[in-house]
Amino acid sequence: MRLFSSALIAIFFTGLMPANSAFAQQKAGTLEVKFQYLFGGSEDPSYHTAMWLEPEGNKPILTLYVSNELSTTQYKSGTICPDWVKLAGWSKAPKSLVDAVTGPTPDVGEGARTFDLGALKIPFGTYRFRMQVHIIEKYNILFQGKLVVGNSGQDVTIETLYLPSKPDIGTDVVKDVVVHYSPAATN
Repeated sequence: MRLFSSALIAIFFTGLMPANSAFAQQKAGTLEVKFQYLFGGSEDPSYHTAMWLEPEGNKPILTLYVSNELSTTQYKSGTICPDWVKLAGWSKAPKSLVDAVTGPTPDVGEGARTFDLGALKIPFGTYRFRMQVHIIEKYNILFQGKLVVGNSGQDVTIETLYLPSKPDIGTDVVKDVVVHYSPAATN
């Protein structure tokens, strides 16, 4: 089972390297996620959203953001953002983590979230960025792409998956997902 806590991830990764190593001196930059949520056509989507990073290998995930209702009750349903729910182990998450990453469900229109990966103690490395949005009933959208955290900026190439398939509601509910990594400024 994968763990979920940013504190656990920080301990896990920093525990592998001596404090005076070059690795420990590296500082990750920021990750900006932009998106547009649209009206649902013939249905009223929930827009419950989760964003997270998955390190390479079988290591714990880091939840960056989860919408309030998903964080507090809807994760128990089994059909809302099921990939995040499965990986996050949210029912056992400490209150400090829940409070740190929970925010309001994004409104219809353009939105953005910026994450300071240095403050989250994310080490340089390769990750899979994932953003899952619940539409209706059992239908979700998963946006994902490879992210390299390091000394170079990167626009993440995003793949869009409809799970279990695209619902027939007459419109896309989420579009224009753009993910950009900016390295930390060097002195």
